[in-house]
Amino acid sequence: MSGLRVYSTSVTGSREIKSQQSEVTRILDGKRIQYQLVDISQDNALRDEMRALAGNPKATPPQIVNGDQYCGVWAGLGGGGSVGGGLW
Repeated sequence: MSGLRVYSTSVTGSREIKSQQSEVTRILDGKRIQYQLVDISQDNALRDEMRALAGNPKATPPQIVNGDQYCGVWAGLGGGGSVGGGLW
């Protein structure tokens, strides 16, 4: 697969995950960076793919991948965190 992908979920009870997903997509949209939103709630195989790319069997969304290169987990910008891979 090529291009930037953001693994997310449309089904979650976690406010933190919802907030992080919204912030990632807001920033990417604001910078006019094209990406594919991959909803892992649609298929367990997508969740497994996300976790394999992240190298973490317990990884949760949002996760960011560029092509087949794992870029990082969203850590937020407010606390000085960032996304790996130099996206920002």
